[in-house]
Amino acid sequence: MNAKQFKASFLLFILSGFLAILSAQSSASGKNGMVATAHPLASEAAIEMLKAGGNAVDAAIAAAFAIGVVEPDGSGIGGGGGMVVYMKDRNESFYINYYARGSERGSESGYSGSKDAKTAKAICVPGTVAGLTLAHEKFGTLPLAKILEPAIRYASEGFEVDATLALLILDNIETVMADSTTSNVFLVDEFPAMEGDRIIQKELAETLKIIAKEGKKGFYESDLTKAMVEGIADRGGVLTLNDFASYEAELTKPLFGNYHGYEILTANAPQSGVCLIEALNILENYDLRNSPHYSESAQVLHVMAETERFVYADRTAYLGDPADADLPINGLMSKEYAKQRFGQIDQKKLNPPVYTDVVEGDPFPFNNQSKNTDSADEESLTDGHTTHLSVIDKDGNSVALTQTLGLFFGSGQMVNGVLYNCAMTNFSFRESSINCFKDGKQSRSSIMPTIILKDGNPYLIAGSPGAARIITTLIEVIINVLDYEMTVEEANLAPRFFVRDSEDFLFMESGIQNDVRKELENMGHTLNVINGIDLFFGGVQLISVDPQTNIYYGSADPRRGGKAIGY
Repeated sequence: MNAKQFKASFLLFILSGFLAILSAQSSASGKNGMVATAHPLASEAAIEMLKAGGNAVDAAIAAAFAIGVVEPDGSGIGGGGGMVVYMKDRNESFYINYYARGSERGSESGYSGSKDAKTAKAICVPGTVAGLTLAHEKFGTLPLAKILEPAIRYASEGFEVDATLALLILDNIETVMADSTTSNVFLVDEFPAMEGDRIIQKELAETLKIIAKEGKKGFYESDLTKAMVEGIADRGGVLTLNDFASYEAELTKPLFGNYHGYEILTANAPQSGVCLIEALNILENYDLRNSPHYSESAQVLHVMAETERFVYADRTAYLGDPADADLPINGLMSKEYAKQRFGQIDQKKLNPPVYTDVVEGDPFPFNNQSKNTDSADEESLTDGHTTHLSVIDKDGNSVALTQTLGLFFGSGQMVNGVLYNCAMTNFSFRESSINCFKDGKQSRSSIMPTIILKDGNPYLIAGSPGAARIITTLIEVIINVLDYEMTVEEANLAPRFFVRDSEDFLFMESGIQNDVRKELENMGHTLNVINGIDLFFGGVQLISVDPQTNIYYGSADPRRGGKAIGY
């Protein structure tokens, strides 16, 4: 089915009560640059850098700092993340891992996942400033102080609360009110900030000014650092001065995959890019291009869902901090292993018939090493929040960047204007798990910012928030573009589904046709249908490049309040 046929079949969904939501979608085109983020002000910050002569990395850094101010529920300098960078002029790609890392004293905190997720005990060493300043050092062209101007302006002068942030403040009011400093920012006249209210963050502006002047050292080795460590300790946390001083973002290569001739550049371990490559390798054995869209075919959706469930089982068993364990990454990305996993899918029914009974495969014969890890239950990430932004400049330099605080508003703890992560929630605490917490360790994460090349040129830049749903969301959106030839706008509007190894349901948006749902139930699936399009399924920021015209097309997911801007 081509894109035009899909649009026709999708008309009833568009007309079924969601026009108001869909009209908020932002799509754009341009030839000199394109950015798509989850907030208009962050997109404007990026465009401001491009128009000032900066490259895609400058623009992405500006947007990343800015969105931590204006979308504080999802990310900020108290969190961490990762970014894929493709420098077209050098024909080189890089991955910067700046995810939060466990404290050297983390095991002393007595952290309990059942009660401490929203306390200072959940805070890990933040990596955002280290990652963004490393990207600037290696690839930026504008002064760091210039790049930080929009974020400082939004913090010091304030910004208007949009509908999405107002709803999230209300939904997470206990977190917001648990720390008096945090509540002073997000409450207006002792009530949750509402749409149209103005949030001003003077303390955060001062912290950003220190970073603008002193760079990484201003955050990790200064009087500011001492104040942050003391403030976190006063709240029961255990971060140390050495935790900050020793933190280094990691400049590595992205993982490389190939799908029907497209080159996949995605997040390296312990982030989850390997899951995307494994899933695409498995699905390469199924003729999606000559099959109906998954929203119109139970058979196609079932095969995709089983692929995703198998991938999650492998992730639970084998993905962790590569500094702590030998990971079978090459085996998981092997085309031969993918054929084996595809052969294990029963295309007629759910098998095993209980979602949580799915077992991991054995990628080690394809990895030339011995199996030395154990399977364990996945950590709970059902309420996680994150943000993603995509950028490309006039020369084709591209960035896919995803960063997070963990859960909505992170730990809820704020010191020196910085809202801190709750990255301890990403660890398992079962000793048999490859993702079990250790002092100084980095947890695995669902984030997987991705750049896709065609004939060596940028073709698609993508990423999403959504905790565990990030993986399924990116798989589905990328397939919508590469196999079903949808525009980025159409790919973002298409209904989504989610299943994994630790859930009891196959979740889906109501755009999946009724007859498809009934057939899936006959195949053994237990459905949980969510009306309309919902932020449960992420917030994908997409940019595509037309290889014939070199025009850039951007789309900000209508499930979040973002904006794509091109020029």
